[in-house]
Amino acid sequence: MIPPREVTRQSSARLTLEPLGVQHAAAILAGQDDALAEEISGRRWDSTAITEFLDRASRWQEDGPIREFAALAAPAAADHAERASAGASTESLSGMTFVGGGGLNLLAPGIDRGQAAMTYWVTAARRRKGWGREIARHLVRRARDEHRISQLVLFIAPHNAASQAVARGLGARPEGELEQHPADPMRTVHRWLLDLR
Repeated sequence: MIPPREVTRQSSARLTLEPLGVQHAAAILAGQDDALAEEISGRRWDSTAITEFLDRASRWQEDGPIREFAALAAPAAADHAERASAGASTESLSGMTFVGGGGLNLLAPGIDRGQAAMTYWVTAARRRKGWGREIARHLVRRARDEHRISQLVLFIAPHNAASQAVARGLGARPEGELEQHPADPMRTVHRWLLDLR
């Protein structure tokens, strides 16, 4: 068995990003809906599949080519009424509320050297509260600190107006026409680019 790695968190007063791991499985299962499933994997996670994925993710190096993060809201920033109704499955051991996640992938299909695919997602109950924008800003800060990344690539579904607004707010620009998603030819996306240097 591989020993657990030391967790490095990136925090602001409102949000903390920590490496995604098995401890987040229940919150992901509780927070997924059809819209989230379509964006991430094309189908809903089940307990076995999410646990297997998170077990692999927990062994990825924090400075490695694939990084996935859980986004946790500080107690003062989270809506306490929603936290109470959502139950303990959306909270981490630290009392913070799980709101979503995101990642940086330097090996994703459809990207070139110097690029990283950036993803961000928000659980169903936490949408329309600014969490997507906050998660994306944290990821951009991480990417700016990484010498190997000079440009972020975002693959956004044409009907996902909220994600397009987040990308636009970061300064990303749509590039070209609608294309097949590089990792899933059954989905179409727009490619957005955000220069970091």
